[in-house]
Amino acid sequence: MLRQMLVAVDFSVCSRSAVQHACDVARAIGGTVTLLHVLEHPDFKPPDLDAARALLQKLSLLARHPPNRLIVPVRSEVKGHPSTADCLEDGVRLEERVALTILTVADQLNIELIVIGLHGQNPSTAGALGQVMQRVLLDARIPVQVVPCSSGRPVVDRWNTTLAGMAPSRLCQPKVSTHSEEAFSAP
Repeated sequence: MLRQMLVAVDFSVCSRSAVQHACDVARAIGGTVTLLHVLEHPDFKPPDLDAARALLQKLSLLARHPPNRLIVPVRSEVKGHPSTADCLEDGVRLEERVALTILTVADQLNIELIVIGLHGQNPSTAGALGQVMQRVLLDARIPVQVVPCSSGRPVVDRWNTTLAGMAPSRLCQPKVSTHSEEAFSAP
């Protein structure tokens, strides 16, 4: 029952929405959350690591119970591609490596659900998924849940909208029984 969740996070607002969603689900079903940040360059420097730690610490505050936090470097090889500096500069191959890293960590930790935030919600890229997300969705052997980025839009409460649209007479009128009271009285 999808109790082990992995949330792939970066420095975007969409990551915050994904973490909040995963923490809410974990709270409801009693699951655990692991936050994963992939360092995109294998030759990461201490400031990169410090920034990643600060990000995960900040996102951990969204949970009632502190989630597991994991920072890993990007995988150096993807399906036989050589691990040269030229390939790391190529955007598509870098995204493939990040996606492979996410999937490898999920496999190693026996994760049952990957949660990832939806990027590209501005009008020019609406409907397009990021390359990392596409690779994760295409190559995952477990369920992947894509969480839309929170916006400044007010949340619509469908229940209140439905009730407001109903006629007041239907809401306030007691239900009339067609049975007589004598049929329900004790002998």
